[in-house]
Amino acid sequence: MGKVTNKEILERTGLPSMEDLLIRKNLRWTGHLMRMSPDRLPKQMLYSHLSSGHRKRGRPRLRFKDAIKRNLTLRDIKTDSWTSLSQQRDKRRAIIK
Repeated sequence: MGKVTNKEILERTGLPSMEDLLIRKNLRWTGHLMRMSPDRLPKQMLYSHLSSGHRKRGRPRLRFKDAIKRNLTLRDIKTDSWTSLSQQRDKRRAIIK
């Protein structure tokens, strides 16, 4: 009996990978965040910058903004169209699924 890879099991069962599920969850939350009013704290945190402080040496940690951009490019969604797409729930859901 040979080894069966995780990828092969997912293909046989038709289930999405954990990475795909995390991308969907991230994009759903981002769409929710984009529809929030500007005075809400989560939206303020997304667009805020640190006024002071230093990053540690080495590779910079991935910010939430960077993860959003990476997930949008993995789904072939342009960042410009994402802001208008976030307002259209049906179209956004169809693209995310």
